[in-house]
Amino acid sequence: MFNRPTRVYRAYIFDCDGTLADTMPLHHRAWNHGLALAGSGFQLDADAFMLVAGMALEQTVAHWEQVQGVKIDVAAVVEGKAAYFEERRHEITALAPVVAWARELHEAGKPLAVASGGRRDDVFDTLERLHLRELFPVIVTADDVRMAKPAPDLFLLAAERLGVAPGDCLVIEDSPLGVEAANTAGMDSILLPSFAELARLAGAGKV
Repeated sequence: MFNRPTRVYRAYIFDCDGTLADTMPLHHRAWNHGLALAGSGFQLDADAFMLVAGMALEQTVAHWEQVQGVKIDVAAVVEGKAAYFEERRHEITALAPVVAWARELHEAGKPLAVASGGRRDDVFDTLERLHLRELFPVIVTADDVRMAKPAPDLFLLAAERLGVAPGDCLVIEDSPLGVEAANTAGMDSILLPSFAELARLAGAGKV
């Protein structure tokens, strides 16, 4: 389900969750746990969840307040989500084809970065758990910018720290908002199948 690009780029910028790490099903369950604890009155299916994947936590809650027309206890959602995720970090695994390619690029001397809408501590923990930290000299997170995806800030900061022009970077993402951010930054991108798409394909016997 992952086709490597034929063009060679000067630098490569990877999303973390759902791209390097198979964490999106866990994040989905954690969000719904937090929403239930906060008494929000609604739950997210996989497709609705993926529509906002890549946004920072507070941006995501604000989005659902507007869409659902309700007031959500942000602190309760964030704390509930974080606690659920923390208890299950041991479930995190790597997305092997993407990680194998990242290792090959690293061995070839290509500049690599991670640009994630997650919080710094969470992103670093995931990369450490998967033994990927050494591949990425540049890691930018929602804590490093004013606006996370779909704003281009994360990708532009990553390119700046890599010392590579945005047009010479390729972004690897699993969310539409991430691709939108890459496009706005003037970068090419690859959109990987989301966990929701993979689940549908598996149900149809196509993977």
